[in-house]
Amino acid sequence: MPKSREIVSLDIGNDSIKGIVVDFSEGFGNVLAFSNVKTRGIENGEIKDVVALNESMGQIVEDLEEQLGKELRGELLVSSSCGDFTLTEITEELILTEKEEAYVSEEHVMKLTDNLLADLFPNNERNSLHLFVKKYVLDDNKIVVNPIGMKARKVAAIYTVVMGSEKYRNVVEYATKDILGEAEYYISFVSNAEAVLSNVEKDRGVVHVDLGYNHTTVTLYYANTPLEMERIDISMKNVLKDIAIVLKTSLQEAERLLKTYGVAVYMDIESVPIEYKGLDGRTIQRTDKEFLSRIIYARLREIFMRVKKLYKDFTVKYPDFGNIGIPGGIVLTGGGAMLQRIETLASEVFKCPVRIGTVADTEMFKAEGAELNVFTPLYAAAFGNIIVYQKEQNMYSPMVGERTKKRQSGPGFFKKLSETFGKIFG
Repeated sequence: MPKSREIVSLDIGNDSIKGIVVDFSEGFGNVLAFSNVKTRGIENGEIKDVVALNESMGQIVEDLEEQLGKELRGELLVSSSCGDFTLTEITEELILTEKEEAYVSEEHVMKLTDNLLADLFPNNERNSLHLFVKKYVLDDNKIVVNPIGMKARKVAAIYTVVMGSEKYRNVVEYATKDILGEAEYYISFVSNAEAVLSNVEKDRGVVHVDLGYNHTTVTLYYANTPLEMERIDISMKNVLKDIAIVLKTSLQEAERLLKTYGVAVYMDIESVPIEYKGLDGRTIQRTDKEFLSRIIYARLREIFMRVKKLYKDFTVKYPDFGNIGIPGGIVLTGGGAMLQRIETLASEVFKCPVRIGTVADTEMFKAEGAELNVFTPLYAAAFGNIIVYQKEQNMYSPMVGERTKKRQSGPGFFKKLSETFGKIFG
C-alpha cells in the first residue's frame, strides 16, 4: 500500500456543500479535514448562477486546503441530491448454450452488466446510475444469489437501477470540472444509505428517510437492495418558509432560528424568550422557544405523516413484512435529522423503531478530537461515497501483484472499473 492514500469526497446539496478529506495510509480512514459551506447558485435542484456555484466550490476547497496546509489531491468523489432520480427494475438475460448445460463464469456475469448498459445507453449517451443485483435466475426457474460455478443453459439478472436526471449531471459537472477536474460521481441518497445502514438492516428490511432541504427521499431496502424510492415534495425548505412567514423574517434568519433554537416537538418546551431580526434586517423582534417549536412541529408532522403512508404501502406490497412491520424501522438522515428531539416526533408518528443515521462502520473511519462534528447525519453522504467506491473497486484490499499495480497506474483503470460495475457519468 502506498505511503499516502487520500480521498477527497464532496456532497453537493441544494442547501450546502459538505466535504471531507480522508487518508487511508494507516489501514483505516483518518479524517484530515472537513467543511460545510452554503450552496449558492442552485435553486430547486437546478443551476441558476454558475458563478455563484463556483464561488461556493472555491470556498469549500479553500477551507479544506487551509486545514490540510497543502493543495487538495488524491481521488475525487462527488455526490449530489440535486435534480430528479428514478428507481426501476430491469431484467437482462444471457443464453449460455443451446445444448447441454454449461458452467456460469464470472465473464458471463460481467457480460450481463455490459449488455444492460448497452441497452440503457444505445447511442452512447450516459447518465449517472447505480446498479444493484436483486437476484439471478437460472433457466427461468432457479433463483440464486451467486450463479458463478453453477450449471445452466440461460442466466438472467434482475437489477434495480437508480438513475440521475440531466439536472443532476449539470450540477455535478459544472460544480467540479472547472474547479477540481474529473471525479467519480454518485447519488447522495444512495451513498447516504450505504454509510448509515447495516448489512443486516438492508437484508431484513429498513426504511431510509433522508430529510433534505429540497425533497424528503424515502427508500425501502430489503434483501440488500433498494426496492422502492419516493421523493416527497414537502421538505426542510418548507419548515424554513413556515418560520419565515409566521415570524415575518427572512429565510436566512429562519434558518438561524431553526439551527440555534429549533426543537421538533413543543411539549415540555420552556417559553424561553428569543430575539431575531425582522425582514428589514435591523428591527429586533421577539418570540419564544415553545412558539417556534410549534411552527416546526406542524410541518414536520405533516412530512412524517406522508412517510407513514408510504411505510404502510410498503408493508402491504411486500407480504414478507406481514403484521410485524418492517424490521429495521425508520432511519433518518439529512440536515433535518440533526434537529433536537426529531426521534421523539418520529417515534410518536411511526410507532416503530426510529434512529438517527450516522456512519455504521465505526472502525472504518477515525476523526480524533472532531468526532462530534464529523460523525453526524450531515456528512453521511460524503463518507458513503467512499464506502461505495471501496465496495465497487475493492481499492483497499490487501491484494498485491499485477492487480495492485493497475490500481496505482492512474484514473484510466478506475474509470474502466467504474463503467464495468455500472456507475456511469458522462
